[in-house]
Amino acid sequence: MSFVAFIKKKSIWIICTLSFLSALFYNELNIHQLDNNQLRANETIITNDDASYLNPPTNYLNTKQWKDNSIGKQSYFIRPPGYGIFYFLFLKTTGFPLALKGLKITQLLLFSASIYWLFFIVFNLTKNKTIALASAAGYGLMPFSIGFLYYTLTEGITPALLLLYIFLLLKGYLNKTDLLKNTFYLIASFVFAFLLITRPQLGFFGLLIPIVIIKDYWTISLKKAALLTVIFSVMGVSFYGAWQYRNYKITNQILGTHPIYYADGNSFFRPSLKAYWKFVGGWAQEGATAYSYMVPMWQAAIKGDTSITHINKALTTFPPKVIHHFGKEKLIYAFRKYQKSVLYQKPYFEQQLPMPEQLSAIETETIEAFNDLTKEYKNNFWWDYHFIAPLAVFKKLAFHSNLSLHIFQHTYRGDLLMEVIRWISFLLHSSLFIVMLFRLFLFKNKKTIAYFINLICFAYVFYLCYFQRGIEERYTLPMLPLLIVGFFEFYQNNNILIYLNKKLWSKSI
Repeated sequence: MSFVAFIKKKSIWIICTLSFLSALFYNELNIHQLDNNQLRANETIITNDDASYLNPPTNYLNTKQWKDNSIGKQSYFIRPPGYGIFYFLFLKTTGFPLALKGLKITQLLLFSASIYWLFFIVFNLTKNKTIALASAAGYGLMPFSIGFLYYTLTEGITPALLLLYIFLLLKGYLNKTDLLKNTFYLIASFVFAFLLITRPQLGFFGLLIPIVIIKDYWTISLKKAALLTVIFSVMGVSFYGAWQYRNYKITNQILGTHPIYYADGNSFFRPSLKAYWKFVGGWAQEGATAYSYMVPMWQAAIKGDTSITHINKALTTFPPKVIHHFGKEKLIYAFRKYQKSVLYQKPYFEQQLPMPEQLSAIETETIEAFNDLTKEYKNNFWWDYHFIAPLAVFKKLAFHSNLSLHIFQHTYRGDLLMEVIRWISFLLHSSLFIVMLFRLFLFKNKKTIAYFINLICFAYVFYLCYFQRGIEERYTLPMLPLLIVGFFEFYQNNNILIYLNKKLWSKSI
């Protein structure tokens, strides 16, 4: 076999290997540019959220209780357990700090394996090996996809899990024998079940289970299609159902997907803050901006300082038309209520006690004040709330390079090579979202699996932009490889690609 023939035959495995080495290089270079106080045991990068993923498995080993180190019932369920279980496997077998090393190496390996899963998905949706290899290389070798592999956050594994889930669904769909077909569907359902208790917001993609199974069995047996859809869909939500049942036994209520604002939580994240987020979300104020004044305001009030200085700082970030419409007095009134609610929290905070599950009168009044502002804003700035703000969130979500590592944003920013990488990443990342919108209307056949994947990606983006509105770039990371599927499929009928495919590659995987 000639060298060229060998390269052609092994091309996807070469891309997987290079992707692993590329991710390893960027992440190792990055952590060596950080201070020790930014790292956990010199292995992973510390964030504000990661302790709530790592503490429950640590506490379970020591006390047999799955909870973090916060106060009250909230400590039992502030994060879903999927990523904690993943970390627990390393902690149980190797102990700390080797568990962190094993975890990040496994995240690198999962990432490199996911390159093949992406290749398989694209090839079987497009029947074009050139497009499939270009998709795999674009996702695996461009550094916009590897930013969280050295973090102890869900985004270290959810992109790979999502690809594995769809890979298994396709394996089942393409298989001809019922036994193998349903075996793949079964495994896919359990992979999704684990994905759901790792990042519940990705539940949108669970719709692919009934879609694929119904497409597969519809013409064979309607009864069988319905039965298998129910069976595998129930399996897909089984882990999350068990988690919610466990939480219901603790709280006697059904909790949302992210109960960070649970009533007995004694931290900055109170139900009053949730109401405030809804208000400033009306004009899509960025989270970093809101935190820049709300955190100091809370920190001051929890110590007894309710100075108007903090309120004035908040008002400087409001759009002039909001100040003009409501008037400063009405806005200051709501903020004063908030400060008083923090004063009510102060003795509980000082004594490290959980807050009462029944909200206090002052916090209830605070929530009502912010809710009234939100309602009035919706009524008087209808176009801004329902259209302009979601579009502003979409702009922040889509039009950036997705290069979050310290080396990209600080160490080498301004260097010619780094700027070239940043611009290429920006153009590619932005194009993925633009093409996603085009594909809603330009699919020739709107009954294909590829179309439904694109439609679900759009639904997820719509949820982030219209309902959640508080955006971090990591929220879209799991769906980026699926957007790449749509991006390259967009050019499937390009004559140049068809010509190259016929000339360079056989049609077998």
